[in-house]
Amino acid sequence: MELLPNCYTDLCINGKWFHYDHGEKSVFMLNGSSPLSFELESLPTTENELELHLTSISESLASS
Repeated sequence: MELLPNCYTDLCINGKWFHYDHGEKSVFMLNGSSPLSFELESLPTTENELELHLTSISESLASS
């Protein structure tokens, strides 16, 4: 699905919830009252591309 401007997507990847405002390079992992922010390498244009970015972030957190 194409990511439309002025919208957002919340996705759960490997048990971690992420919030992404379409058109931005930053994504937030919901973490109680102190969300963690991450910068994407490129702007995703579809939900599948966003999921690939978030899976990579989630896997890097698991290996830390």
